[in-house]
Amino acid sequence: MNKKYTVVTSFPVSLWDTYGEKFLNSFIEYWPKDIQLLCYCDGYPLPDDAPQADNIKYFDLLDNERLLEFKERNKQFNGKAGDNSYNFHQDAVKFSHKVYAQSMAMNYLLDRDGGNAQWLIWLDADSVTYEPITLELLGKTFNDEADVTFLGRKNAYATCSSLIGFNFNTNVTEVFMTDYINYYNSDEVLKLQCFADNFVFDRIRIIHEAHGMVTQNLTEECEDLDAFDMCPLGHHIVHLKGNKKYAAGAGPNFKARRYIDLCAMVKHYERKNILEIGTWNGDTACAMIHSAFEASDKVHYTGIDLFEDANAETDEKEFNVKKHYTKKSVELKLLQLANEYAKENKELTYYLMKGDSKEKLKILKDPALCNTYNIKPDIVFIDGGHSIETVRHDYEMCKDIPVIVMDDYYTQDEKGQLPDKNFMGVNDIYNDNLGGTDRTGEQRRLIISTNDRVAGGGFVNLAVILNDTSLPNPPDTHKVPVQVSPRDCVPPDNIQNNVRENVEMFDGNMVERCHWHHGKLVLASAGPSLEDNLDKIRELQKEGAKIFCVKHSHNTLIENGIIPWACVILDPRPFEGVSTHGIVRKELLANPHPDVRYLVASMTNVEVTKYLKEKDANVIGWHAYTSALTEMEELESQQLITGGTCSAMRTIGIGHTLGFREFHIFGMDCAHPGVPEDLEEADMYGKKKWLKIGIMNPETKEEDIFYTTGELLALAQDFEALLAREDQVDMDIYVYGTGVAPSLFRGSTYEIKPNFKALYGE
Repeated sequence: MNKKYTVVTSFPVSLWDTYGEKFLNSFIEYWPKDIQLLCYCDGYPLPDDAPQADNIKYFDLLDNERLLEFKERNKQFNGKAGDNSYNFHQDAVKFSHKVYAQSMAMNYLLDRDGGNAQWLIWLDADSVTYEPITLELLGKTFNDEADVTFLGRKNAYATCSSLIGFNFNTNVTEVFMTDYINYYNSDEVLKLQCFADNFVFDRIRIIHEAHGMVTQNLTEECEDLDAFDMCPLGHHIVHLKGNKKYAAGAGPNFKARRYIDLCAMVKHYERKNILEIGTWNGDTACAMIHSAFEASDKVHYTGIDLFEDANAETDEKEFNVKKHYTKKSVELKLLQLANEYAKENKELTYYLMKGDSKEKLKILKDPALCNTYNIKPDIVFIDGGHSIETVRHDYEMCKDIPVIVMDDYYTQDEKGQLPDKNFMGVNDIYNDNLGGTDRTGEQRRLIISTNDRVAGGGFVNLAVILNDTSLPNPPDTHKVPVQVSPRDCVPPDNIQNNVRENVEMFDGNMVERCHWHHGKLVLASAGPSLEDNLDKIRELQKEGAKIFCVKHSHNTLIENGIIPWACVILDPRPFEGVSTHGIVRKELLANPHPDVRYLVASMTNVEVTKYLKEKDANVIGWHAYTSALTEMEELESQQLITGGTCSAMRTIGIGHTLGFREFHIFGMDCAHPGVPEDLEEADMYGKKKWLKIGIMNPETKEEDIFYTTGELLALAQDFEALLAREDQVDMDIYVYGTGVAPSLFRGSTYEIKPNFKALYGE
């Protein structure tokens, strides 16, 4: 038996049919026979037909007394509230199984091999291996110089814990694992804002890295949730995480603007039967399918690709520079997607063809075969070979499909640069009246400019042909949001000095994580519509809601007899200075109310804290997640609260930390009421003060025009980003008033599908 690598997994026996059996059978088929698998099962007995092999050893996870004690001691921390709604972030019981299984595997490995123990590889059981795993591949994946190997993610996402390598060739890893499991043995995990194993893993990892533990991040460039797909084993294993992973519409995987436009067209035109030439890894397919399901309960997808038959010769001929995926890997994605939609009583059918499009597209001329395989496309996405010959052929075969979208139409960038002409097959054909087949007057042709940049120069766009001339133009997804790039308004050194002085003045009074509850939080921002909704705020306050305000709305509320429960302050700029609203900041807090809790960010100008303390105000501190604070070693173990660039959005983060899951938002207009009188004036920095933006009104189907500033637009942008992550955010949000943020909310799916209840039940 090979002792360099041992694999460990765990799953409840109740999910045997869901994924346990698939995991084990694929392990037997594709992993080396001399690599042992340790399988810790929650519950017995296993099914009679559970696979047996010399390299598979089963254990009863519930033999672990420490686990049973933890579960009994903390059974109330199971993610459920009194009404049985569920928040997986607060399910310490569920995630403890994984950590205790890893601990049991470590002890087994050390007992089995002693000082000769090496790599213990954790692999989530909801994974299916579809390509052979070799010792060479494992050697390239797990660097023997590292103590721990993991899948990191940027943008404040926690590590993906579906694959972790523990190298027990040194004592460092054993110490790390001991600290890891002790977070559960000691109940220290319950003091964190999240009980998920990956969150705890990161907390312990960062501490041990600071003390010399060597780690290997296999996915340093991952900016979204799909780290597993980016790691070396991700090309051989599919991690099955449901339709939300693979069908994110134009979600995290789709950074390129044109894919957002593509999915928007599928939804806008209510397409139900999709043809894609150039399926590649299946991500675009799943995104289009997801968009199609927003308008229909039945969707069919047909995909054509060379898949694993592609080689260096075909790459050279078709000017391909991307890696290749197997047909089977894409089929697994589509199968999982179909299974997930079936749970919603929606039907996904699909048909994948492996081979050259010049051969496979002949099926479109065979009505009998098209009927057999349900190939009746109402939209085609042409993104296969890039040679002029192939693009011309693909278009000719698809020219009668109602909506035709072709990728890779190139335009010059601001420097006049373009890609090599060999890559511009779509340009040549589109600009040549589509090979002489353009039926003037019977179709409309458009170029969707995306500003997606090309390595080496130029922009890549979509060429759209509408054969159904009754269809409107494609939706304009480019007007909202206007992108702004907020940054810290004072130097990092100033912010860090503020933090150190403020922490001393807080005297240990800090915002701390609370277990989630059913309390209502009212966020009162300072937009013009706030005063129009004071009666509604009073009504919510009478119902028990806690009123959180920002400093600009503080006085307005109090003057109208509404005493906020808390006022959130986040501003490192001078207290005596004038805000962007033209108000001296100090005047906003001239009369602190004794019944208000002033939640002061540690980065706030210290004069604010001194002033409030002198006024005997109730001051409570909190740490804002910002680049300046992440660089401070003394805050490594402290809770940093995310949310956005301003106090209004950070209030949501504070409320979430305090356990609130229902948010009622007022006054977040992010716009001037009407046309500003000083429309042509510059701001204090000499730049154009007002920005004119348009947002499509879902009721009138026309644009609503707003005038806003860069600062207000940054707030709206943060809010829009929150709405876009509704599948990942455990909150119900209600927005009142007029302006940019309320318009974005009404145009989103949030009103239709309140996130918290939709995800976690009643």
